[in-house]
Amino acid sequence: MQHASMSMIETKKFIFLSKRQRNAVTLLLGCVLLVSIGLLIATKLWFQDQEIKLLSIDLIKLAVTAWGAWGLILLYASANSFERISNETKNFLEKDIRRAFDTSALKIDNVAIDPLNEGLKLNLVVQTRNSVVYEFVSGTGFAIHFYCKLNVYDLVILVFLPERHASNYKSIYETSLKYLEDNGIKVMPMGVFEERWLPAKQKRLQIQILRSVGDDFLFDAARRTYVADLIFGDMRAFLVRAQREEGR
Repeated sequence: MQHASMSMIETKKFIFLSKRQRNAVTLLLGCVLLVSIGLLIATKLWFQDQEIKLLSIDLIKLAVTAWGAWGLILLYASANSFERISNETKNFLEKDIRRAFDTSALKIDNVAIDPLNEGLKLNLVVQTRNSVVYEFVSGTGFAIHFYCKLNVYDLVILVFLPERHASNYKSIYETSLKYLEDNGIKVMPMGVFEERWLPAKQKRLQIQILRSVGDDFLFDAARRTYVADLIFGDMRAFLVRAQREEGR
């Protein structure tokens, strides 16, 4: 029984119906239900035929059962639609991540809970359907940028750091890099590149962070909140270390 249940759960992941297909099946099931009800009414009002009456009752039972199963399929197909996935991706990148950064800046009696969070701001610079470039600004006005791209199961983050840190990045960001690596997060220096979205196309050192967020991430509010908080912690660490290095 457990094996059969697991097979059904795995099988439903392959269900993907277009809006037109969903409407067609819904219309067909609706017609079957209406015809069966019509037959049942006809056997009572116009002609007494026991076989047709039993047939109509059986059709109604089958139609109601089919509607129950179809309702579950519709719920999954709707959640698994391209439009829903795109919408939830946008919500995570534009709302969940911003909320994690805004929450960190909360104050008690006009004093930040964590002094390192004093005056931190997050701005959206460039965005596409499944990616955003952010500007992360400290209380003193120093800023770094980072890019997030969510590919349903994987979250790719590029941290853009000052160009001159490239030759000594391992020492400057040692604790940040070690923390990520110790937690099984893939981290890779990508080199120095000209960033066309920055004023005067400035060059930045890029460090890539790859997180696997797992199945159904977009529909798990707790998991989304947790990952957004992790992104804040990682980016704050890079911001603090970059600012300290620049202040020397």
